[in-house]
Amino acid sequence: MDKFEVKLDQAARAAWLSHVGGRTQDEIAAQLGVSRPGVQRLLALARQEGLVKVHIDHPIAQCTALSQSIRNAFDLGFCDVVPADADAGADNAHYLAVAGAERLARLLERSEPLTLSLGTGRSVRAMVESLRRLDRPQHRIVSLVGNIARDGSANRYDGVMLLADKTGSERFLLPAPVVAGSVQEKEALLGQPLFQAIAGVAHQSEAAFIGVGRIDRQATLFQDHFISEAELEELLEREAVGELLGWPMNAHGELIDCSTSWRVTSLPLSMFRNQEMVALAGGRSKAPAILAALRGGWLKSLVTDEQVARYIVEHA
Repeated sequence: MDKFEVKLDQAARAAWLSHVGGRTQDEIAAQLGVSRPGVQRLLALARQEGLVKVHIDHPIAQCTALSQSIRNAFDLGFCDVVPADADAGADNAHYLAVAGAERLARLLERSEPLTLSLGTGRSVRAMVESLRRLDRPQHRIVSLVGNIARDGSANRYDGVMLLADKTGSERFLLPAPVVAGSVQEKEALLGQPLFQAIAGVAHQSEAAFIGVGRIDRQATLFQDHFISEAELEELLEREAVGELLGWPMNAHGELIDCSTSWRVTSLPLSMFRNQEMVALAGGRSKAPAILAALRGGWLKSLVTDEQVARYIVEHA
């Protein structure tokens, strides 16, 4: 997606919010993260490109309607819904990445020092890869998830190092496996001064960009050897549908108390209740997990695709 297409998408969103949603230009500016003159330019572009007729003649219009429904239903700061690419099947990571990178860039462009947290996952990694380079040495990037598997291999979808390289920011990695081998091992890790120091940095984070994991035989936790087959079976028996930062949850968004959750080393979700937690996730197979995260009230904002958005609206 080139810069003009991104701008056209924004123009379509602004036009829908103005002509269909009845929003004022100040409200549109706040929702899209642009200035009031910026909204005026977007509305002019929508008219110039023939998007505004009896209806908004652009695929993003349906996405905007879904976005507004989800935002209202779950009281989100923003909900960006990208069109699903039929040719990409269930994989719309590239489109999510572009939308996520736009949101991420707005934060990173600040001149004031910023502490930003990152989870892990293919979409999060793709978002960082889509981000243009920025010189922001005053910022700090910290991981929320351990980046080591039980066999010692590194997490291939970690984005902290790449984002720090692209921005020149300080980097803080969580020195732990996603799931410890035992409760005793977890307690020992959490008691280390280094671990506590990084947790302290994460506490100061203003926003977190995370992925949402599914719980089934294709789950990243299982495929990348963070949990065993026996542990996966236990999660399925407990009716787990998804996970956030490794913490398993049921369809209501309630955290599941089990042998896996006892050993998760990721920072607890409860510490992010007052922070801007943005989920970046799509694909029909992840829809139940994303809906669960919304029902649990864990997310403040969401970037997803229209397949997931339709599922959420139909099942909310």
